Amino acid sequence: MARPVLSICRRCEADDGGGEDAGSGEALFQRVKALRKARGLKHVFKLEGVKCLSLCRWACNATLEGKKRSTYTRSELHAEADAEALVTAACAYAELEPGQELSERRLPGVSGD
Repeated sequence: MARPVLSICRRCEADDGGGEDAGSGEALFQRVKALRKARGLKHVFKLEGVKCLSLCRWACNATLEGKKRSTYTRSELHAEADAEALVTAACAYAELEPGQELSERRLPGVSGD
């Protein structure tokens, strides 16, 4: 089965006062990338940094999608607080059979729908 894809908007900039790049998409992308590499998860899910997911009002944003699976969009993500949970959710998503749904509780941030 094809690996699912976790896409993170690298241009997102949240105005949350969270410190040095805590709310930036680039910081989130780099943290998720480092966790994925450290845990040897490259074979489990793909990671893509994208220019925009068109949800700028609720930065930072990510989507999780895969063949014959529901697509999940999450917003208001933060590098420090959500990177680990995002990696965990991507791994759980990769284990789903076609037609199964991922529990919303497994996903950090808020629904981007």
